[in-house]
Amino acid sequence: MQKPLRPPGQSYVAGCALVLLAGLVLSLGVLCVKGAGSSDAWQYLLWRAIGFGIVLTVVALYRHRINPLVQLRRLGAFAWVSVVAMVASQACFIAAIKLGNTAEVFFLMSLAPLMAAVLARPILGERIGSLSVLAIVVALGGVALMSGLSLETDGLHSGLWEGEWLARSLALATALAFAVYSLATRGARPEDLDAALVAVGILTALLSLGFLFWLDLPLVPAIGDVALGLLHGGVILAIGLVLFARGSRLVPGVTLVMLAQSETVAAPFWTYLVYNETTTLAVLAGGALILIAVVLQASDGTSRTAR
Repeated sequence: MQKPLRPPGQSYVAGCALVLLAGLVLSLGVLCVKGAGSSDAWQYLLWRAIGFGIVLTVVALYRHRINPLVQLRRLGAFAWVSVVAMVASQACFIAAIKLGNTAEVFFLMSLAPLMAAVLARPILGERIGSLSVLAIVVALGGVALMSGLSLETDGLHSGLWEGEWLARSLALATALAFAVYSLATRGARPEDLDAALVAVGILTALLSLGFLFWLDLPLVPAIGDVALGLLHGGVILAIGLVLFARGSRLVPGVTLVMLAQSETVAAPFWTYLVYNETTTLAVLAGGALILIAVVLQASDGTSRTAR
């Protein structure tokens, strides 16, 4: 007997729950990064990549029933662009979190969809709608509010601190690299996506090894930091990506973007709860503007697709 089809409403609710849960799971990774305080960013990234690579290799092998190394040899040009972009995004993200304020870093990273919309114009020839233009203006206002007012309120103690500005630059670089990744995956073949993530783990580990040898740092930091890196990559990141991939098939674009911001909202809450890390009112106000801009841009993309 054929099983009854699930009502569309239930599929939508299930998809929303999966995406929301994915964001919450991914947000837990910031606790691992902050907790691994005695390790360098490259040391942490190495063990995070090892955990991520092992789990994703098993997933790719299970889904495609062929050797992941064979899949890597078949990757197309767009898939390799996505690999390089994701590796750059991960490296900048870890460094930004270790240097800067969690809320500010995550809000700036939320600019990735807007950056992708801007890059899609010269790369893919896609038009930018009027709502997207408004979203970009609002987002720029949010960035100015975050950086400008935090400079005025904190003065030389924090606003002019070199590490804070480096963290902001790295957060923006994370968003830009992820925007390139999102565009590259649109041009990649669907069968390449799992293998591309395996390649991300391998390339990230090799890059980390190269920098550790260059900086003459030990490969193995404190055992606790190694465990946190493996937990972050092999459990938190892997589970979060699986949940997000499944939920993204069941919800429209604008809903997907809105619910995915649960990671941005939850990460500062976790660091405040566990590490008592606070932020300024300017960062919260500017971050709110950025989130509004992201939703505006997603709404514009959905309306133009429908037309």
